[in-house]
Amino acid sequence: MTLSHRSLAGMTVHPLGVGCRPIGGRATGTGSSAQRSELQDDDARDGLKRAVKRGASVFDTADLYGLGHSQRLLGQALAHDREKVCITTRVAHRGTAAHAYAPPHLRHQLEQTLENLQTGYLDVVLLDADSFGPGDCFLNDAAITLHDLRTRRLIRSVGLSLPSGPGASDPAAGARLIRVLEAVKPDVLAARYNGLSAEPSVAGESLFAYAGREQLPVLVCEPLARGLLTGKYGATPPFTPVCTSSGQHFSVEQLAAVYDGLEPLRQRFGDDPAVLAHLALRFCLGQYDQAIVLAGFSTSDQLETNYNLIDEPLSEGDFAFVDDAYRRLRMRLSAAGAVDAVVS
Repeated sequence: MTLSHRSLAGMTVHPLGVGCRPIGGRATGTGSSAQRSELQDDDARDGLKRAVKRGASVFDTADLYGLGHSQRLLGQALAHDREKVCITTRVAHRGTAAHAYAPPHLRHQLEQTLENLQTGYLDVVLLDADSFGPGDCFLNDAAITLHDLRTRRLIRSVGLSLPSGPGASDPAAGARLIRVLEAVKPDVLAARYNGLSAEPSVAGESLFAYAGREQLPVLVCEPLARGLLTGKYGATPPFTPVCTSSGQHFSVEQLAAVYDGLEPLRQRFGDDPAVLAHLALRFCLGQYDQAIVLAGFSTSDQLETNYNLIDEPLSEGDFAFVDDAYRRLRMRLSAAGAVDAVVS
């Protein structure tokens, strides 16, 4: 299975994008401080520059990632390559506004994002489909605001980040999502998806089938399941509970189930975390020919390794083997009652 480039915001882009949440650090939610990433700023900038040299062209960030720190690092690193890359971002920081998507605040935060990134335009701005306030009271105003900014060419594309988790498939939730899609009229979709999760849906239809019918690219977030699919939190037993930098908690039972479920892949392909990451990324890319996966990084070497490996082909037989291993792993987690806690 060979890789082809994708189309996003009027550009031809590499199918492996860079998720920049880890370099910002974890926001406390108070709006006043943030826990900085363990990744040093110089290493983060170096990794981003090395990624561009390896062909990376999509970089995903948000104002909440380190309360602007991720955006500022990205702006510094890409200052001389801005025309070569596609930056996707989102507004989540609310500050003292009634809501993050209240039009005056939305405009203000996007202006701040432009300053943080040292750029005059944004390629993709994503709205969160679950975050339009009580009764979706900010839906229409947020959509109008972004479409106005697109008309003024401050934004090239408007995107919508789809809900995930067990409630996303509820019929009422599906009907509401259709209303949101009709209001936003997105140019791009985004969703959390990986080998541990069921494919997201749009009112009962497969996300990738819907996107193909509407001819929309899809940004795939968390393709490595926050490192679980690489063995990051439990390379060998015995296991201990883990709390990740993003606040996710994994129990001993969850880690053990994932470890056991990945054993067929280790036996066939080896236990190198980089190889397991390659399989996870290729699995997501193989779902849809306009999927772009966003993989974060904890070291600049890790980021470059992802790009060194991603072009290595995965045969149809190997892809089917990986698909089956992940399916069995999801069944194992479901039987243990642990799947929702892991993927949501």
